[in-house]
Amino acid sequence: MFLGLVILSTGMTLVFVSMRAIMDIGGMCATGGPYVVATPCPDGVAALMPLGIIGGLAGLWLYGVNSAKLPGPRLIFLAWSALFLSLGWNFWEFGLNPPDGSDGVVWGWIICGVTFVAMGGLPLLGLTNRGIAKQVFWADAPNSSRSAPVSAPRPARVATGSPDSLGDALEQLARLHSSGALSDEEFRIAKQRILGGQA
Repeated sequence: MFLGLVILSTGMTLVFVSMRAIMDIGGMCATGGPYVVATPCPDGVAALMPLGIIGGLAGLWLYGVNSAKLPGPRLIFLAWSALFLSLGWNFWEFGLNPPDGSDGVVWGWIICGVTFVAMGGLPLLGLTNRGIAKQVFWADAPNSSRSAPVSAPRPARVATGSPDSLGDALEQLARLHSSGALSDEEFRIAKQRILGGQA
């Protein structure tokens, strides 16, 4: 899992740095082929960019397969945002400070920057909702009570005339409900049964 995360991070870094090298020379370059190349790519970029993309995807797969077996954060869902926000940053930086040294703004890059930031940032809005964030970005242990449905335990038969037994049963029921072992509906039904003196 850790190796996959390292490969993914390295791949994303290679894509980020290669993109900056290309944008630094105007945003277009070429290498090889039978034609005369007007703007050759910086050294190594032609190999590093595809290596970063393929390696990043391989690292994402390796991390995803191994982290799915463990409890804890699901960082795999943050890879999309990390990639598009970092590339959006490049578009914004070079759009506001063109590499040719002019004082103008490169609107094509600014538009790309807005698009990339939206693509990377909008999924993160789910983090503002605690329930969605926990469901999407956190995995419980495979044997935890949340990973498999739990049948509600049957409350013991309670004599309606005994306040101590009734109170104890309701307290136990409330603890089961607050721990997540009982759903709201199961809690409501069990409470009605206890108050009605049923098993």
